[in-house]
Amino acid sequence: MTRRILLSRYLRSGSIAVVAVLCLIAGVAPASAQMDLRQASGVPLPAADLPVGSVSVRVVRGSFANNLSGVDVTFTVDGKTTVMKTDADGRVQISGLTPGAHVKAEATVGAEHLVSQDVTIAGSGIRFVLVAAGDAQVAATPAIQGQVTLGPSSRIVADFTDDRLDIYYAVQILNAAASPVDIGRTFNIDLPSAARGATIMDGSSPQAVVNSGHVVVTGPFAPGATTVNIAYSLPYDGAVAHIEQRWPVDSAAFGVFALKTGDLDLASPQLTTKQTGVQQGQALVMGLLPALPAGQTLTLDITGLPHHAAWPRNVALGMAGTIMAIGLWAAFAPGSRRRAA
Repeated sequence: MTRRILLSRYLRSGSIAVVAVLCLIAGVAPASAQMDLRQASGVPLPAADLPVGSVSVRVVRGSFANNLSGVDVTFTVDGKTTVMKTDADGRVQISGLTPGAHVKAEATVGAEHLVSQDVTIAGSGIRFVLVAAGDAQVAATPAIQGQVTLGPSSRIVADFTDDRLDIYYAVQILNAAASPVDIGRTFNIDLPSAARGATIMDGSSPQAVVNSGHVVVTGPFAPGATTVNIAYSLPYDGAVAHIEQRWPVDSAAFGVFALKTGDLDLASPQLTTKQTGVQQGQALVMGLLPALPAGQTLTLDITGLPHHAAWPRNVALGMAGTIMAIGLWAAFAPGSRRRAA
């Protein structure tokens, strides 16, 4: 059970926000079956994990699954404005504000102007979420020609269980534009040739399908993140399993994880950092892969895999072949034919 929980955790893109808390602050009944996150847009949420004098703003479209990067956020502090851009997770933060300062945050997404409530800096940090129209509203907006990238919340997870090595990809396809983007082709992920039983997992965009070892994601791509979760098994012979993967677009640096069993480890000349740790009682190997341009090969080895020695099987097969060869020679040699006559 712990392994399943950790797998779920490391496959998720981005962080998790507690919608109910935001809705309660906004005065929305938590029992509502159809919570509209936009009713919590711009409502301040005290954040004890932020330093005093810090204000964090997250800009999303419709839900926390669709972070909007590259959006200009204007902070107005006691009448003075500062403009900052959201990062790949849709976040931006201003710090060092003095207690008693009045702060407001604003952002423009497409034709929408999003404004937070005016808040006074007190004894904790403050978070805002600014929520633009969801996918239903965006669907009516014509797509523009553009490009997408693989976001930093993408990840690769390896799990060896019951003599089987399973590989999981959580792919975050990022559209930094304020409108849907048409990249002029389908978004194709060619899985390693040894991959078996590839499937699309829960939580993925319905735009993704598996077709003969390829994952095909059709556009256009909505602003923010389109998430595709992929699973496949990777056969191996010996202590090492090898992955070679090319992405169809530029990718940001992102993480790779392995749930550690025995001597299992990760190895790649491309890993920029690697460390081991324990979470919820499960040992993990964690590494960081570099940003790669479209088409460049990512190479990754999963080492230390439990395996059975191949030499007994090879010796047995060799002996069986020798015995068969001797039998055939004895049956069809010239001397045997003369005796038979």
